Amino acid sequence: MKRYTGEEPPNIKSPLDSRRMLASEFTEAEQKAILKWLEQNKQLIVSDILKGRGKFAAEWMLIAQKTTENARWILKSMNFCMNYFGNGDIIITPRGNFRIGRITMQRKGGDGGRETAKMLQFKINPAELFDVED
Repeated sequence: MKRYTGEEPPNIKSPLDSRRMLASEFTEAEQKAILKWLEQNKQLIVSDILKGRGKFAAEWMLIAQKTTENARWILKSMNFCMNYFGNGDIIITPRGNFRIGRITMQRKGGDGGRETAKMLQFKINPAELFDVED
């Protein structure tokens, strides 16, 4: 993972990005090992991303959407959201990132070379919940 985030330099000859390695650039054995680790820790990862831990862990997710003509909102329980976004396979995307269910995991980047660019970033599309029934 350190080579994926850029904490360690790539160990291959011609990486697509000289600062880090994409998931698709790892050897097949390395890819399987990372995917296995993500699968073993999937529930904790999804919970940490969406719910958090401790005293201030979220129990609900409020999604609000404002358009030029209208606004709408929904309130979903965190358990529903964790199941919706976290269920599904863990795969390597065509762009060389990881997808955990409906959550995309990628290197943050875009920080003008600062160390924070080497962090992981997790992305969801909360607007998908407008089309889902409980």
